[in-house]
Amino acid sequence: MRAIRTTSLAGASLLAMTLAGQALAADAPPSTEVQEVVVTAQKREQSVLDVPIALTAYSGDTLEALGLMEFEELGQFVPGFDVQNQSPNNPGFVMRGITSDSGEATTEPRVSVYQDGVSISKSRGSYVELFDLERVEIAKGPQSTLYGRGALIGAVNIIQAKAKPDFATSLKVEAGDYGYAMLEGMINVPVSDVLAVRVSARSKKRDGYVENLLGGDDFNSTNTQAARVAIAYKPNDRFALDVLYNYQQDKPSGTSFKSLTYAPTDPTTGKVIGDLGRNSGAALSTVAGFENDQALGLNRRLWSLTGLASYKLTDALTLNSTSAYRYFTGEEVFDPDGFSLPMMTFAEDAQGKSASQELRLNYDAGGRVSAFGGVSWFWEDGSQRVPMAINEKIAGLFLTGALPRPNGLSLPVINAVAPAALPSSRLEEFTNYGETNSYDVFGDVTFKATDRLELAAGVRYTYDDKTSGYGATISSPSAIIFAQTGRVGGLVVQPTPTRYKDFTDNGVTYRLVARYEVADNANVYGSISTGRRPKVVAGATLTQIAAEEVTSYELGAKTALLDRRLTLEGALYRYDYENFQTSQRDSGGATIVLNAGEAKATGFEGQLNFQATPDILLFSTYGYSHARFGNGLFDGNRFRLSPDHQASIGLKVSRDTRAGRFTFLPTYTWQSKIFFDNNNDIAALQTTTGAIKDTVQDEVQKAYGLLNLRLTWQPKDSPLTFGAFATNVLEQDYIKDAGNTGDAFGIPTFIAGEPRFVGVSVSIKR
Repeated sequence: MRAIRTTSLAGASLLAMTLAGQALAADAPPSTEVQEVVVTAQKREQSVLDVPIALTAYSGDTLEALGLMEFEELGQFVPGFDVQNQSPNNPGFVMRGITSDSGEATTEPRVSVYQDGVSISKSRGSYVELFDLERVEIAKGPQSTLYGRGALIGAVNIIQAKAKPDFATSLKVEAGDYGYAMLEGMINVPVSDVLAVRVSARSKKRDGYVENLLGGDDFNSTNTQAARVAIAYKPNDRFALDVLYNYQQDKPSGTSFKSLTYAPTDPTTGKVIGDLGRNSGAALSTVAGFENDQALGLNRRLWSLTGLASYKLTDALTLNSTSAYRYFTGEEVFDPDGFSLPMMTFAEDAQGKSASQELRLNYDAGGRVSAFGGVSWFWEDGSQRVPMAINEKIAGLFLTGALPRPNGLSLPVINAVAPAALPSSRLEEFTNYGETNSYDVFGDVTFKATDRLELAAGVRYTYDDKTSGYGATISSPSAIIFAQTGRVGGLVVQPTPTRYKDFTDNGVTYRLVARYEVADNANVYGSISTGRRPKVVAGATLTQIAAEEVTSYELGAKTALLDRRLTLEGALYRYDYENFQTSQRDSGGATIVLNAGEAKATGFEGQLNFQATPDILLFSTYGYSHARFGNGLFDGNRFRLSPDHQASIGLKVSRDTRAGRFTFLPTYTWQSKIFFDNNNDIAALQTTTGAIKDTVQDEVQKAYGLLNLRLTWQPKDSPLTFGAFATNVLEQDYIKDAGNTGDAFGIPTFIAGEPRFVGVSVSIKR
């Protein structure tokens, strides 16, 4: 898996295409203007149009109307933001070309994910269900001074629905092909005048969409259960407390790491049972007894407890407290070589726990100055264990080029021709550890220089006290390695006593912003901001890696026209990146850390909403990102998972009839070509192992688009709503990822994207 491989636009163009997603409320009555979302990106309630940040905000009703239940779907409608989901245990968050996806316990995120301001950024615990939400805010560009550690190039904040003083219930059921079934419900109960409780949950299942040619569960299924309890206590107008408990479990089937080098075969007979298509059936397997006979797939569990308190000290001064504890654990078993022979079977056992406390004072007397400042503490302790079962009889033939392509050999033939000295089962394992205590001091001031000019400045100081560790074991020395080099060790890892290294780090980030109100409901702004990814110690040698630093420059404009029937937003940006770190596996299979040097990006992000009539809404987004490495190993290469262009467009059309209200919502999302590795699959940068050479540039996804359709009908004077939906209507074949662990051995694997899904729904709200 990934963790183991580890302009000429100006003037009017600036006021181009924007979707903040405000006007798609599922059950909202017809409106003559675009409805906006009130956001808290700057730690106070503001209209999106007044926030001098490239910000996309979606209300919970908008997410429901668009059918967005996961980050991967959300990313298709946010310019400058993309999410790749191999499995809930292995997501990749991409912001303005920069990817954050490593599962190593020693690493730090580049794109931060938050729930109600609490960091949940650790890769293996960050992918959560999007249900029963107030809104989601996606802030692009360095946001360290506003959000804290890890928001190097952007931040995603999930604001969950809190308990309210009014009674409310909702229930939704969906069903569709591939055995799809989804049940979601919510009940909000006012216990007393000062206490309310809200309980919500979602259960979602779908069969795999890549056929398992060896029998058993098909690959890439969905099996998620999530629940939340929210308690609100407000004894008076000065004090408020919200407590939220979240729980989620994911148990999908195995990820379809499919080889295009070796065809799917029956391992016993050698018979070819499939083809070399990227999206067709796969023949993958595990090994008896490996990881207590856990099947291919994931078993992940996470829970968190959050307390949000505010106390109004005076009419102008409010003390806010955010307290949280979070835990996740997950083990995923996968077949990294991508074919049916059990040459390699891997697992990843990751777990982590974290706690945090923030105290923040907000000042706003309604005058020219508003500000906030505070202190925070963050603690995290985690590990990533990677066990590997290796069949050296198969590996020996493969590494010498004696395993025929594309059909391989059967196991009986391999056992007969492979040297007897090569074992049919060996175990290797490595584990990395990371513990962090982080302390922040921060402040931000906004000054209204005139009635139209607003200036803001913010700064954050961070101090980290960290411990990192690494250890590796093997069940027996590799006969292959010994025969080739005379060295006693493993095929993938070398036995290493567990060692730890203590170190500290500190740094300062800042932002400077100016916003000018050109006219009512029209603003322009400019900003300079910095982001910092703390230095880390990683790898078997516990090598210290310099902190990554980015300086970003942004110009933007936001406006509402035609009596707020049209909203437009646009932002131009450029950033300079230093000490970009990446990883690659060498010819011996070891992971080495590389400094890819400098990187630069120039881009544009735009959004548009147009309420043409009370019953017709047009919305669109567009993002352009020219992100390239500036020197070093990958000079001139594109960033991985980063399209130069991405766009979305949609239309919401409603009509009232005697039978009730019908709403039709087609959307189309599109992205240009992407590479799946920073080496851009260039032959000169590919890792080769023994006689294995990978010289074909096929680890790339060409431009593609997805058409989705949704239709709802709400009978007159009824709380019920009936719906039908179809995703990927045109049955576009595409892949989510390519390369992966197999790429280190010259046999990249490919993960298919979702085919067409169709279904129906019924919901009720009171």
